[in-house]
Amino acid sequence: MQDKLITLSHPSTGLEDLIQKANDLIRAAKAPSTRKAYQSDFRIFESWCTQHGLAALPATPQTIALYITSCVVARLAPATIARRIASISKAHHAAGFEDSPASTQHFVVAEVLKGARRTLGVAQKCKDPLLLNDICRLLVACPKNLLGLRDRALILTGFAGAFRRSELCAMTVADLCFSASGLVITLPRSKADQEQAGEKVALVFGEHKDTCPIRTLRRWLKAANVKEGAVFRGVDRHGNVLSTGLHRDSIAAIFKTAATMAGMNATNIAGHSVRAGMATQAALTDRPSAPLPGPRGTVHVAFCAVTSVRAKCSARTQARVSASKPISGLWAVSPGSLLVPGNRLFSDLTGANW
Repeated sequence: MQDKLITLSHPSTGLEDLIQKANDLIRAAKAPSTRKAYQSDFRIFESWCTQHGLAALPATPQTIALYITSCVVARLAPATIARRIASISKAHHAAGFEDSPASTQHFVVAEVLKGARRTLGVAQKCKDPLLLNDICRLLVACPKNLLGLRDRALILTGFAGAFRRSELCAMTVADLCFSASGLVITLPRSKADQEQAGEKVALVFGEHKDTCPIRTLRRWLKAANVKEGAVFRGVDRHGNVLSTGLHRDSIAAIFKTAATMAGMNATNIAGHSVRAGMATQAALTDRPSAPLPGPRGTVHVAFCAVTSVRAKCSARTQARVSASKPISGLWAVSPGSLLVPGNRLFSDLTGANW
């Protein structure tokens, strides 16, 4: 599946450069992971069509309806089916077919899709959240070596900031701003910020050094001699730190390994578990979102709407700080939670014993 690029038969010299730049922008419109998913989905559809002697490009609404039915028979998740249909539409648009046969404007496609959703149900299969007690168990289970230190820093940072796995892998030393009052991590780009508006996530010190995300992160950086580039890196069996950052698929493996060592069932634990865990832990306190006044400025704490223990959080549970506000304004903020004097949520991160 190729993007529909701009072409002219005999462009002037001045237009050639503009055409090249415009096509680069078209390619940049989608994240590489999205483009890869579209291409993979359409290859699967093409293979299915070939197997049944049907045309894939252009396809017909009847072909799409039959393909959806085959997906239902295979018990694919409704979200997976919806993505595959979107990929088929993108392929047709890119090939110049404006009227996609996968559009729900076609009666047969719309009705089969509705039937599929009713048959399969639309509930998302979410990963288990790692709550506070789970985090404690994971930290204890990590080995007492450089690899274990990296894993503890990864777990604590991911939980305290409710980070996605892609954000943890993309985090660089240049994104970290340490101070005597805490740490601000800049996210130049994230899944929910494809246009790179940027986002700042604030963390504060914990009372106990072994479970403080900031102190643990600094210990890892010092022990691994990481002064620039990726924060979280691979460590080989000889204890050598690699020069490249972790792949996002490695995050789930690290969490699963730690959970297994802690005697937990790691089957449904994934890279999203620390983010879901922070959101769930915050929701269990049932506290509203509110701006918090600090000694020098205001820090806004934003809650995501969580409707169940395994809810899929679509917005970060985090502390947001304006770039113009001093870090000392974090005096009343616990990582990702609403905390005012007298209300403690995350024991160690706010000063109490675990």
